[in-house]
Amino acid sequence: MENGKTYIGIDFGGTTIHGGLVRDDKILKQSMVKTGNNRPAEDIFESITGLIKELAEGCDIDGIGVGVPVPAGPDSDVLKDAVNIESMEGFPLKRRLAERFSLPVLLENDARCMVLGEYMAGALQGYPDCACITLGTGLGCGLIVDGSIYRGAKYWGGEIWNIPYGDSGASFEYMSSISGLETLFIALGGDELDPEAMYARFKEGDKIAANAFELYGERIGRIIATVFCMLDPGMIAVGGGLSRAYDAFSGSMMKIVKESVGERAIGRVVRAALIEDAAIIGAASLFV
Repeated sequence: MENGKTYIGIDFGGTTIHGGLVRDDKILKQSMVKTGNNRPAEDIFESITGLIKELAEGCDIDGIGVGVPVPAGPDSDVLKDAVNIESMEGFPLKRRLAERFSLPVLLENDARCMVLGEYMAGALQGYPDCACITLGTGLGCGLIVDGSIYRGAKYWGGEIWNIPYGDSGASFEYMSSISGLETLFIALGGDELDPEAMYARFKEGDKIAANAFELYGERIGRIIATVFCMLDPGMIAVGGGLSRAYDAFSGSMMKIVKESVGERAIGRVVRAALIEDAAIIGAASLFV
């Protein structure tokens, strides 16, 4: 982003919508609202605009960047393949935001915003070939190649979420998502808990939680090994909401990575430094 200019970065996810006021790769203020992914598209749109108004109050804004949970890039307007927010399928988000605020608007895939944020200001600084895996409601993978976002011919670069996971019949996304972790915990004999409560149990020494995170880490290890073989990045960061439990699954994760990729993987996987802040900074950094 241009020095001294102020942008709003929005991380539009299936569970929450995070936003921040960003200048010089730093978040000046931020806020969050729940997505409510079963709500009508217009209701979700009003939540996004309300968040932007809150962040922009009293400031001169130069543009709005939005990370969206669909394949998207600089010329995108209509949301397509909105698997985690079905009501937003076909919604012209870029045009509607530009009309509402009379500002330049750019859309980008949310995982690419996250990898850009980590590259600009986080754990991936100094690595012109890098990747970021995002773990949350769904699975994202953002790629930087030769210092630039890699999007592919049709903006599907890094969309590994629908790769089949072994012979389980499930996808990479399901196996690595919040739902996948919760289902795994229940299958091992646990009760219905969200990941935050499950992680608290892990910290207390609960064996079921420890076993669940160990198996979950093996799943993430196989996904990361796939990215290593595809890109051979200098560094891979693991982010998203589930990365808050990184210490609970990173051991088994790295065991699988080392078995699959070998010694060259050592030291090349880290926890993302910025968590949700990365996608906000990345979205604002689209204006380069």
